[in-house]
Amino acid sequence: MKNKPSLLIIGNSNVGKSSITRLLLPNPKQYKGKSGKAPGSTLLLKSINLPNLPYKIVDLPGFGYMKSSSRRREDHIKKQIILHVEKHSQEYFFGLVVINILRIEDEIDKYFTQNKETIPLSFELINFLREFNIPILIIFNKIDKLSQFEKKNQLICLLTQQKDLDLI
Repeated sequence: MKNKPSLLIIGNSNVGKSSITRLLLPNPKQYKGKSGKAPGSTLLLKSINLPNLPYKIVDLPGFGYMKSSSRRREDHIKKQIILHVEKHSQEYFFGLVVINILRIEDEIDKYFTQNKETIPLSFELINFLREFNIPILIIFNKIDKLSQFEKKNQLICLLTQQKDLDLI
């Protein structure tokens, strides 16, 4: 079988990457990827190569905090993700960066303070993928958890910072 191009799904822990993956599949119930309310449900890279899809879907574990994992395991997973993207970057035709809209203000604040102790940020992931010329689409997930007022505030926050975040 010829190698198919790959679609990358990446983001911090507990942003809904596996849920997005399910939406892209013709039969989501067959997908064995674990998703849950606690961060760190997906611990291994999940490559989905179905015969009826023209591409593979690669659902990566999340960066950052994992409820039931040690700091050492979190660091190991982070290194594995980085090595995977570096090694396989030419295979990716597109990347979906999933961001939890509930954390956008915190993400922006941490991006600009660049505290070395904080978890890797979505905007750092975006810049990392850009280094490998992987085209991306940013998906803001969990928006259904916000009121109309909160949606407007998050959007204003993002739009006022987009140039400084290098999103345009």
